[in-house]
Amino acid sequence: MTESRRALLAAPFLALLAAFLIAPLLRTLAEGGVSVGLLRDPYFQSRLVWTFGGATLSAVLAALVGVPLAWGLAGYRVRGASFLLRALLLPFVTPTLVAAMGLTALVGPRGWLKLDLSETPAIVVLGNLFFNLPLVVRLSHAAFSRVPSELEASARSLGASPLRAFARVTLPLAAPGLLAGVVLVFLYSALSFGLPYLLGGERYATLEVEVYALALLEGRLSEASALVAVQLVVTTPALLAYLRLARSTPLGVATRLPHRSAPLAVRLVLAAFLGFTLLVCFGPLVAVAAKSLLGPDGLTLAFWSGVASSDDPPLSFLLLNTVRFGVLTLIAAVALGVAFSLAAARSNVLDFVSLAPLVVSPVSLGVGFLLLYPRLLAELPLLVAAYVLLSTPLVVRSLLPALRDVPRGLLDLARTLGATPGQVLRRVTFPLVLPALRGGAALALAATFGEFAATLVLSRPEWATLSLGVAEKLSRPGERNLGEACALATLLMGLALAGFAALDGGRGDVT
Repeated sequence: MTESRRALLAAPFLALLAAFLIAPLLRTLAEGGVSVGLLRDPYFQSRLVWTFGGATLSAVLAALVGVPLAWGLAGYRVRGASFLLRALLLPFVTPTLVAAMGLTALVGPRGWLKLDLSETPAIVVLGNLFFNLPLVVRLSHAAFSRVPSELEASARSLGASPLRAFARVTLPLAAPGLLAGVVLVFLYSALSFGLPYLLGGERYATLEVEVYALALLEGRLSEASALVAVQLVVTTPALLAYLRLARSTPLGVATRLPHRSAPLAVRLVLAAFLGFTLLVCFGPLVAVAAKSLLGPDGLTLAFWSGVASSDDPPLSFLLLNTVRFGVLTLIAAVALGVAFSLAAARSNVLDFVSLAPLVVSPVSLGVGFLLLYPRLLAELPLLVAAYVLLSTPLVVRSLLPALRDVPRGLLDLARTLGATPGQVLRRVTFPLVLPALRGGAALALAATFGEFAATLVLSRPEWATLSLGVAEKLSRPGERNLGEACALATLLMGLALAGFAALDGGRGDVT
């Protein structure tokens, strides 16, 4: 691909980044200067320690549980392993509000497990594990699966014990993929807003929550700018580390086929890790759905009836806005993501640029939008632009590995036979990367349905979505409002899953 063609393909997404990420971020940092003195405040120092300490703890716990489970699924015959790996996508596409409500129903004041962890660091860490433990399991399984079993067998034939063969052969080859997953968990946990905002309370508010409170509730933009700068100082090196690890991970399809039956001891250990994973990742979802059907007197449809008959706002209004914004975002994110991925497939610089939205929090972006584009606050395109900015990287991250895995010899052969660049793209490249495109599109749509931070900052009453409907119900006291919030949350979860299933079709590559 010529440089001019690459620049032309990358230009639309780069323009979006410049207008709706770089410019708002610089405007946020420039507002009143960066208040370094804020970092000497013991309260904000504690927020800093908790944010990155909690993210580190979440990443370590996810690795301690996810890596051994992935190793067992990749190395032994485990009945239902393929279904489990697909099912572990469910938490990743679950809206944040649904996860928060599920955790509250599970380990809240009246939780099913009779263990009240509300407004403690434990419930925030559990929330991070809910979203990110599946990520570690899937990425680690892919890393172990790409290590040919023949290499470990060769080490065994030379006298190495099973443990030594694993430590000296399998683990070093899989390590970049394993570490990449851990770094991603750290990034996602450090930049999480919805879970700490809803579950942590004032005592365990993260930097994200503090930025929101300082900028939008108290109007202290200088202090908020300082916290945004601190976030960037920590998350940018983490992102660079992830990119380096990702580039060190071998591409290609899985070569390690499970052929061994697990010994009893291994089965028991795997069962323990699997039980914990199922409880953390699926328990909250079951709890939300059940709560929407259980009243003080047992089974009831009163909460669903209340949601259906409500006119403040009507359910049809919330559904229409949710679907409308999702479809608009999906169309734009796929178009921008495909064009940018074609340009970035052979460029490390553009690869890094595609991840830029991951190191800038939605709350920071929302504050920048308020400062830089005050006249556009009443315009729907600003909200959709925020959605597109946050969703396009999901399409790009799904497409890039698939594009890089297309055999260059196959492309050269098509050109030798007289195919034009457009024909090569349509008839060779596109069919090969279609599963990855479908997976990325599915993730983008589900992320839009569940986006909470940008919606909370930028939305107006006439743009209310299911997410805001759930939040509004939760802000009211009473068993009825809680039950109706669970009904709306269940509906939102079902909508996200339906969109994901329709686009991904059970075949997309969304690792």
